Amino acid sequence: MNSKFILRGSLFALIVVAVILIITWFFLPQILLRLSNGVPIGPTPLPPIILASRGEMPAGPGGLEEWTQYRGEAYNLSGSGFLLQLSNGEVVGVTTAHSVSIGDPNRPLERIAFKVAGQKEVAAEFETLHGKPGQPRTGTDMTVDYVLLKVDIPVDSSLVLTPDSRGVPQVGERVSMFSGLGDGNGGRRILQGTVLSVDTTAVWVLMDEWFDPGRMSGSPLISRHTGQVVGTAIAVSPRGGRLTIGFHPIGSIVRLAEAADEFPAMADYRR
Repeated sequence: MNSKFILRGSLFALIVVAVILIITWFFLPQILLRLSNGVPIGPTPLPPIILASRGEMPAGPGGLEEWTQYRGEAYNLSGSGFLLQLSNGEVVGVTTAHSVSIGDPNRPLERIAFKVAGQKEVAAEFETLHGKPGQPRTGTDMTVDYVLLKVDIPVDSSLVLTPDSRGVPQVGERVSMFSGLGDGNGGRRILQGTVLSVDTTAVWVLMDEWFDPGRMSGSPLISRHTGQVVGTAIAVSPRGGRLTIGFHPIGSIVRLAEAADEFPAMADYRR
C-alpha cells in the first residue's frame, strides 16, 4: 500500500512539474522579450482623445537617405535621417548614433550627406556636429542614441519637418513612419502604426505590416493627427508576427538641439 501511495505521489508531482514547464515555456519568451527589448505586451490601445490641433501630413519625402564618408573612402549608404526646424527657425539634421562611427582617430568620419531616395543630388551635406553626439543604444533608453548635424547652407524647405510641440504622441494614436529609403522606385514609403506605449525614454509603435526595417533607423515618425514629427526610429523587435519599433521621442531631440553649445567638426571630434 505504501508503494502505491508513493507511486501515485510521484506521478502527481511529475504532472505538476510538467504543467509548470509548459506554462514557463509558453510565457517566458514574451517576458524575456519585454525585459530585453522594452517592447510593451498587451492589446492594441484604443484611439485617444487628442486636444492638439489637426495639421496636414508632410507633402515632401519626410525621411531621407543617410550617406557617410570616412577619410579615404567613398560615400556609403548607412541609414536614414531627416531635417528638423527648431522654434527659432534654425534647421538641424537628425540621425542615429548606431548608424555611424564618430570619434575614431583611425577612421575619422568626415562627412554625412542626406539624399532624397532615388535622386543622385545631395539634399544636405554636413561636416559639423550640432552638439556632442550620443551613443549607440544598448538598453531600453532610446534617448541616448542620436547625432545632430549643423546645417551650414540653405536647404529645400519642402524637405524640412516640424517637431510636435507635445514632445511625444499619445498611446493609441495613429502614426506614420516616413522611411528614408523610399519605395525603391523614387517615391515615398509611408508605414502606418499605432502607439503602444510612451515614456520619457521611448515611444513604442506596433506597425500595421511586416517589412524589412534595414537602414530605416533615423526615419521620422509623424503624427497622423498633427502632421508633425513625434519620434526618430531607433530599435525594432518582432511581436506576434508583426513589428514593434522603438523611437527616440522628439521632445528629447529638440531639447538636445536647443541646449547644444559645442559645434565640433565631425572629423576632429574625439570621445
